[in-house]
Amino acid sequence: MTVIELIQQLLPEGTDAFNSQAAPSTNLESCPSWPVDLFAVVGTIIERSGCYTMASPDRQKLDEHAIRLTEIANCARVWNANDDMVPGPVDSLWQAVVTTFSDVRVSAVREHTDLVQILLALFAIADEACAGMGWDVAPDNASLNMFASMAFAALTEADASVMLPHAPHSLCVMVPPDRAIVLPKAITSSVGCTIRSLSHYLALLAPISVLEPSWILSSKRLGGDQAQPAAPYDLRLLLIPFPFTIHGRSFQLSSPRQNLADNHVPAYFKLNQTWLTLDGQPLTGQLLADDLVIPLIKQAQMETGAVPTGVILPECALSSALAGELVQALAAAELGIEFLITGVLDSEAGENQLNRALTFVFQEDGHVAMGEQNKHHRWRLDRGQTDRYGLNFDNSPGNDKWWEDIDVSQRQLPFFGLRRDMSLATLICEDLARTDPAMSAIRAVGPNLVIALLMDGPQLAVRWPGRYATVLAEDPGSAVLSFTCAAMVDRSNWLEAKPARSIGLWRDGGGRTQEIGLPSGALAMMLTLESKKKHQNTLDNRSDKELSRQLTLRTVVPLFLADRPSWI
Repeated sequence: MTVIELIQQLLPEGTDAFNSQAAPSTNLESCPSWPVDLFAVVGTIIERSGCYTMASPDRQKLDEHAIRLTEIANCARVWNANDDMVPGPVDSLWQAVVTTFSDVRVSAVREHTDLVQILLALFAIADEACAGMGWDVAPDNASLNMFASMAFAALTEADASVMLPHAPHSLCVMVPPDRAIVLPKAITSSVGCTIRSLSHYLALLAPISVLEPSWILSSKRLGGDQAQPAAPYDLRLLLIPFPFTIHGRSFQLSSPRQNLADNHVPAYFKLNQTWLTLDGQPLTGQLLADDLVIPLIKQAQMETGAVPTGVILPECALSSALAGELVQALAAAELGIEFLITGVLDSEAGENQLNRALTFVFQEDGHVAMGEQNKHHRWRLDRGQTDRYGLNFDNSPGNDKWWEDIDVSQRQLPFFGLRRDMSLATLICEDLARTDPAMSAIRAVGPNLVIALLMDGPQLAVRWPGRYATVLAEDPGSAVLSFTCAAMVDRSNWLEAKPARSIGLWRDGGGRTQEIGLPSGALAMMLTLESKKKHQNTLDNRSDKELSRQLTLRTVVPLFLADRPSWI
């Protein structure tokens, strides 16, 4: 495939993102008018050709490289100031790609040094022009970050001069998501040599196929009440390890192991959320809020002097309906929390269960935005685990493995833009350990915080969540929090002479590892995270001027309630 053929695939309706009323055009002579489209096109060529390996500056010509970086910054600044007109130097570089080098095969791009330098320059200009894109933009910076302001207006459905037809799954306009996806970016990987190390503000993702990524904003207003506080500032997480009791009958055999020719079909199990029934009546969201969640939020405020930023419950803690009721109760209480994350388990008649994570973001206009994702991989219980948890739901003597009976066909991965420089993503149990399909997207976007919801035993540094969290803490440098329910920790400890009641494990890009223990009688843990400025460089040595953030763990405070709910 040649360069021009690849560009034609990526831009089937031309390059003009601002003239949406005009008839589609296949004219590719003009540079894409929306820098995100330029980023997607050039980035795809760079990635497929592998020429990002040539981005590092020539150490014998550093003065020349410094001049080049200045020119890139100037082009990005001029483009932001005149968002309706591509700067002449940028258009000239694009013209060279689609004319002089149009017939170069993508596999041979690295052999053409001049083409490589043009592609790298266009990629850097597009990235720099999109600084701040995906978050709210400070009013005093709006004129300097016009493209970020335009994207914010489009994402929040305000009056926008450019529409984002593929949002929230991609910020591109002319590049369809089945060709390439671009989302905002928080952390630039500082290890390895990949295209992920070549951009600060935009992330190039694979086309939508088995994974559907998305970007959801926490704020719907430019500036206003959620203006970024002076750095450093805190992120406070209230971890409620509900449920506190899980009976053995909650695990049920749904399908026994069966023979199939000279092989077999494995056994499957389902979860019955017995912890959501109280004296024969279903637990309600209002009761959960009034008896447990709201008192813990108020207790956290008393203990630490601050309202939690977010409330987190583990994998399978609630049902979707119950989670919705809880969110309504919390929204009505107007406590000042910004988000709630919970695992949910839903059962539909005649179909597999859905093991999902729901993230609710409380916005300033009373609206609650929600992102949902299904678990990507099934949990496989083995005999060692069932013995440890004291489970005996299958009397078959010849079987020692059972798969979680859930639907894994629909795979989403929402990213949430919190405040102006903070993003988070959620994973569910095995999804933290498996490479496909989420890890490539997480490494590209580089969320500041990854939260893994588990139904697992004690969260110890030596166990599997700690090993896999280390991978993301190193590349891209995200902080990772794994979190499980108190009930499974306690069941796991029945065989231990010295029980470890660790419900959470923290790992961050600075190398810190911290087990989060739950003292006897405590119902929650309050984590205070400090957001510190972090300086980042790309492969071509562009600085982000400390616009990114790194989270570090400051304090861990257990929370107790004098009036402990009788139903826990």
